Amino acid sequence: MKKFEIPEAIDDMPISPEAFRVYVAIARSVAEHQEFPSVRAITARCFGKKYALGSTHTDMALKELIKLKLINCEGEIYSLSDDWMLEGVA
Repeated sequence: MKKFEIPEAIDDMPISPEAFRVYVAIARSVAEHQEFPSVRAITARCFGKKYALGSTHTDMALKELIKLKLINCEGEIYSLSDDWMLEGVA
């Protein structure tokens, strides 16, 4: 398992626990596999067997992460973003 870091500034952001959990899962996947996980993989990792409810949580968390500029989304392609660092912490 490769190590990865979560920037301290993220802890000061107005971020929900679900969005933080999804961000960590994404960052871990990118660090370990050099690829962004699928939405289904994020849901399984973060919310387990509660897939119907979990997919709603995942969708809401992804929208929140996009709004906070922690991830980018173009169509159905997601990527981690450094844009939030340019604006500082809200």
